[in-house]
Amino acid sequence: MFKNLRDTIKDLNADVKNVANCEKAKKLRKKLLGIGLTLAIVGMLGLITCFAMIFVTAINMQFNSVIFIPMIFFFPSGVLFALGAYISSLGFQIMATGYTTNLIDETVGNVCPNCKESLNQTDLFCKKCGTKVRKECSSCGNINDFKSKFCSKCGNKLD
Repeated sequence: MFKNLRDTIKDLNADVKNVANCEKAKKLRKKLLGIGLTLAIVGMLGLITCFAMIFVTAINMQFNSVIFIPMIFFFPSGVLFALGAYISSLGFQIMATGYTTNLIDETVGNVCPNCKESLNQTDLFCKKCGTKVRKECSSCGNINDFKSKFCSKCGNKLD
């Protein structure tokens, strides 16, 4: 049951990783973050300016036509800020997906450290590039992860 689950996660992870970490996604992420953060900052500066102008007008008790200027710009500034925050969140979602798939790949997935090819649990070498991906214990024959320094079955030091 868990073997099928692990294989399903690896298959899904492989597709998501390719989508989230491809060059097209990186360019889109960069563009979304650039535009989104710029709009959010401009919108926030507009909101702060409007609040300051309303505050100064209220302190001076000068309720004349000047107070309508910040009120007119308040709504567009808020829209700019909200739009920028939304666009930025889309860029951050692409970023989070990319980092998450890399983390899953390193912890759950069985991939070649050299070419990122998907591996079977029992493969000693990558079938695509030939990189050694598992260590076989010379004492008991147990197949261990490439990063292991000691055998997980008998505790023998691995080469």
